[in-house]
Amino acid sequence: MNKMFLYSLPLLWLLTACGEHQPLESQPAAQQKPATSQSHAINKAESQAAIAQMEPDFLYLAALNALRDGNREMAIELLTALIKKDPGAAEPHLQLVSLLMQSGRIDEAEQHIATLLSGTSLSDEERQQLQLAQYRIYIARGDTAMTLEKLEGFLHNHPDNDSARSMQATIFASQGQIDKALASVAAGIRIKESSTLRMLEAQLLVRKGDLTNARISLMRMRKLMPDNDAATLILSDLASKSNNRDEAEKLLQDFLLEHPADMKVTHALARLLIEEKRLTEAILIYRNAAAHSGNSPEALRPLGMLYFQHGDYKLAEQTFRQLLEMQPDDNNRYYLAASLEALEQFDEAQSQYEKIRPDTEMGLQAQIRLAAMDIHRDHMDQAEVRLLSILKQRPNELDAHLLLSSIRLSKNQFRQLLDETEALLELQQKLPPQLLFNRAVAFEHFKDYARVESTLNRVLAHNPKYADALNFLGYTFAEQGIQLDRAKELILRALQEKPDDGYYLDSLAWVYYKLGDFGLAVSTQEKAIQQIANDTIMHEHYGDMLWQAGRSDAARQAWHKALELNSDHPKELEHKIKHGLQSGK
Repeated sequence: MNKMFLYSLPLLWLLTACGEHQPLESQPAAQQKPATSQSHAINKAESQAAIAQMEPDFLYLAALNALRDGNREMAIELLTALIKKDPGAAEPHLQLVSLLMQSGRIDEAEQHIATLLSGTSLSDEERQQLQLAQYRIYIARGDTAMTLEKLEGFLHNHPDNDSARSMQATIFASQGQIDKALASVAAGIRIKESSTLRMLEAQLLVRKGDLTNARISLMRMRKLMPDNDAATLILSDLASKSNNRDEAEKLLQDFLLEHPADMKVTHALARLLIEEKRLTEAILIYRNAAAHSGNSPEALRPLGMLYFQHGDYKLAEQTFRQLLEMQPDDNNRYYLAASLEALEQFDEAQSQYEKIRPDTEMGLQAQIRLAAMDIHRDHMDQAEVRLLSILKQRPNELDAHLLLSSIRLSKNQFRQLLDETEALLELQQKLPPQLLFNRAVAFEHFKDYARVESTLNRVLAHNPKYADALNFLGYTFAEQGIQLDRAKELILRALQEKPDDGYYLDSLAWVYYKLGDFGLAVSTQEKAIQQIANDTIMHEHYGDMLWQAGRSDAARQAWHKALELNSDHPKELEHKIKHGLQSGK
């Protein structure tokens, strides 16, 4: 095999900024597993012996394979062995320097740089790369003054080096010297046009607030690199921030006409459309991206999410099932299960949720959904067991508390609900409005109207259109016979959100009743009963209204209907049927 051919393969990692990658955690096996230190030492010795037997060309291939597998430490070991056998192998040596810097092994990288620079076999380009790598080490150690001094001399000798120019400008910018950074970039551009420097120039101009010239730089970059999406994305963002959303959208759409598989631009355009609640168009954008990218998971996943958000659960299910076949991970399984749940295919949804490892974040969310399905199927005890298990591990898991509070309401465990959720009020995060609403229902059971009002006002402070809270607060005032005008206003606001809600109409009718407008109360309550015909309280209210409107026979029929619907206070209804309402009731 030809050694020179192997060494001339493209560098997998170019010399990049030190610290750009986090160092891999690498500890000797003797620290990790003391009991196996002897066997590890034997294995390591055998490995080193095997490496020592390998020829340089095979060491290089093995290093490339290690990099492909993500084993950076093995690649370093192999390249180190190669360089010992072939000290003049410049390109592998450059790769070793890059890997050492990426691994945070700065001192070792610096030693290799010094060794390489002292040699005579380097090309001018390789020597420049190593000098710049050395400057990045200075930056990593916080010596920007030394770096700037070295860069000044470097640029005097190599004024057309974009990497050096960018490094210098970036240091100036980090010191707040934007004009000096722009001057450095402009000097480089005068020598030769450069898409790299044009992009940096645009970023600096944006930071300075000079958006007009930033756009000019970006347009020039687009001409230099028409297939690069970076300039289009920034131009679109600038247009959007200037409230020119039509221009922002057109820039992205025009780019996608020529580059339909570009996912960065696809995501940006979809975000813009979603912000404007144009979900159908966003779905079409991702469909097009999927078609042109060979059904890339990067296109299919947001497409599935949009289908779900749009209520197209069947298409969401099909999309996530396809994704799960391509990438059988917990995220895709979870969203497949959620789609199946929305389609009320509960058995398969449960099966998919249960396959997700419970000790993961997605596993916890899956357990919450399983509890929700238990509640839907009236398996309250099973749901309670699941939720208590979750809360034992995560005491502040709000979704679990929300579901558990619903179970407490269904079992009339009002005191337990309040006790279990009291500590959540001290959390810094926003609580789910339904959780606070459930607490208000519990307070209402104890006739603690002051805390009902304060809790519902807390809901409405963050969610002023939360219809259930508006209605409940208005009904609470009506029950007490206080603030009736405000009660009416609150319930009318709730009806703006849900115009035909029978319970809200019942509340409004009750306000009219308390105000003494019995005719309007009766007509409103009739509309409520048309929406909900089997609610015992609503028929009792209807009877009370009819009685006060002077229609005693119809009132007794309404009270009889409430009795038939299993009222929880039959004796009071029987008294009304026999004696009617007392004056003032």
